[in-house]
Amino acid sequence: MIPSTVHTLPSKRYRWINVVHPGEVELQYLERLFGFHPLDIKDCQPPVQRPKVVPRPNYLFAIFVFPCYNELLKEIETKEIDFFISKDLVVTVNDGSLIEVKNFFELLELNPELKETYFKQPIRFVAQILDELFDSCFPLLHRISRDIDVLSTSVLRGYSRQTVHEILRLKNEIVAFRKTMQPHRDMLKRILTMIPHYFKIGDFEAIAINRLIDHTKEIWDHLETYHSAIDAVEDTHSTLISFRLSEIMKTLTIFSVIIFSLTFIANIFIIPAVSIPIIGTKNDFWAIIGIMGFVTLLTLWFFKKKRYL
Repeated sequence: MIPSTVHTLPSKRYRWINVVHPGEVELQYLERLFGFHPLDIKDCQPPVQRPKVVPRPNYLFAIFVFPCYNELLKEIETKEIDFFISKDLVVTVNDGSLIEVKNFFELLELNPELKETYFKQPIRFVAQILDELFDSCFPLLHRISRDIDVLSTSVLRGYSRQTVHEILRLKNEIVAFRKTMQPHRDMLKRILTMIPHYFKIGDFEAIAINRLIDHTKEIWDHLETYHSAIDAVEDTHSTLISFRLSEIMKTLTIFSVIIFSLTFIANIFIIPAVSIPIIGTKNDFWAIIGIMGFVTLLTLWFFKKKRYL
């Protein structure tokens, strides 16, 4: 009996089997029906595996991972899609969160002519799925770029805890994105060299794979730019915080010096000595206050002359 999460799309040349939310039952079904290697079946299970491509005698096994934005957690997550590619069969395994795969399956299901166009060659079909997934990365890149621009403006307005949080959030998103996309270019080049061992490919399919390689390069270039941009924002924010802290420390230092001077004068006049000047004369209180005021003004003048103020 075919599990309900195993969806088949047949054509005249080969089949596409899309397995959504794979569990033990679904994976055992694939292993039993197609004889896939147990290690490849195991790699289809959680947790998310690292991207890789493995040549087998009768098929090519590849793992791709793509970033997916979690609206609830407000962070980028890594989603996996596994490919079993042979001359008459393509099997994809994913957890259903990659909407592009679901939409592509439904599109081909509703449009037989388009299905036959893509199903002329397995690698052409796989390249189209990957093209849809790579295209889904660009809205995420646009969102990161927009957030960096907004953050750059808010940094110049002053320090806030939210700014620090946003800097750390964007840095984590960019690091997660880079970690996800980094292996793809080399993987695609390896697939391009391995595929001829299983079936012939034409110029169209080679061009499709090279276009995917260009996509990975373009995405990586964007990530490199954003990585430098967020580092610049963080450096600017740190500089502004240091400057603000320096201004605060300068103000506190000046205030401490003035208070120390006034305390010193007050302590002189409370010494229980017989010959203390001013004490005991008329208006001695106001004379002491005047001395303190004069010392305060003198201290401020000195700091002003030294350009501490």
